[in-house]
Amino acid sequence: MRLYKEYICSAALNAGFIRARVLSPFNFDASRYPQYAGGEKSILVCALPYGNQHQENCLPPEAGGCPAAIAPFARFNYYREAVRRMKRIASLVRLRYGGEKCSFRILCNSSAPEKHIAAASGLGAFSRNGLIISPEAGSLFVIAAMTLPVTLESDPPLAGAGDAHFPLCVDCGEKPPCAAACPTGAVLGNGFIDRARCVQWYASGHGSPELGLNGIPATVRAVWGTRLYGCTACQDACVHNKCPIQGVTTSEGRLPGFIDARELLRLSDSDIKSMFKGTAMGLSWLGPRSIRRNAEAVLEYQSLRTNSG
Repeated sequence: MRLYKEYICSAALNAGFIRARVLSPFNFDASRYPQYAGGEKSILVCALPYGNQHQENCLPPEAGGCPAAIAPFARFNYYREAVRRMKRIASLVRLRYGGEKCSFRILCNSSAPEKHIAAASGLGAFSRNGLIISPEAGSLFVIAAMTLPVTLESDPPLAGAGDAHFPLCVDCGEKPPCAAACPTGAVLGNGFIDRARCVQWYASGHGSPELGLNGIPATVRAVWGTRLYGCTACQDACVHNKCPIQGVTTSEGRLPGFIDARELLRLSDSDIKSMFKGTAMGLSWLGPRSIRRNAEAVLEYQSLRTNSG
């Protein structure tokens, strides 16, 4: 099985994944994840970098409109790109070693515990802002995993990784940069996020009507800024994301860096669905209502700034 593992990990690296690890044996907890429980022998875990060397120099319009920003991780559909590359790897492995197609199940942006799988396999380690950091790409990557029909030698976690231990954050001090940079104090610095204060949590469609503007509390709206989708404050501050990290090239789900918030509010639900179809913002759990709500938050923030100025 050594040659099998070498082949599949090499295939992953050749496909553009920046890190490839194997976790074995691996079985999903059937009580928590019944849709994935199937007695898999091993699982391949990979990191596909989107990096900080963005494929498009996205600057806001010089005048006119109300530009609302789309975070770099959502300007292309890296999840779809990762799945496409995983499918190619599965085809190569089946051609060489055989195996039923159903044995190669791809998990990417799924309901499976992908971050925990990544940490257990040594793909990366949990950081103090709750994200996974890899040695090669910081936290600027998406996780893609694939079940395998054979038992392979497992890769160990990164040295020092474990509960309440953040081996790649040891030099960040008592108040890590990610926590200091969070505009709402949602990053607690202990590996947990206070979702009730997290801008990204609300930008992803969460919230309750009693909180204010369509479910976003006033304290969060006050620092919303120009974000149409995605808050990257904690990632931008992370020392592991400061060095140049090259992302993969893809044309999947291309979006501009900014979209006019006022124009979005003029569009119907069907128009918004059509605009974001196939993109990282076209997922069913986001939807026109949430995108429109985010645009309203941008407009409110800009209005408050104008009036206070």
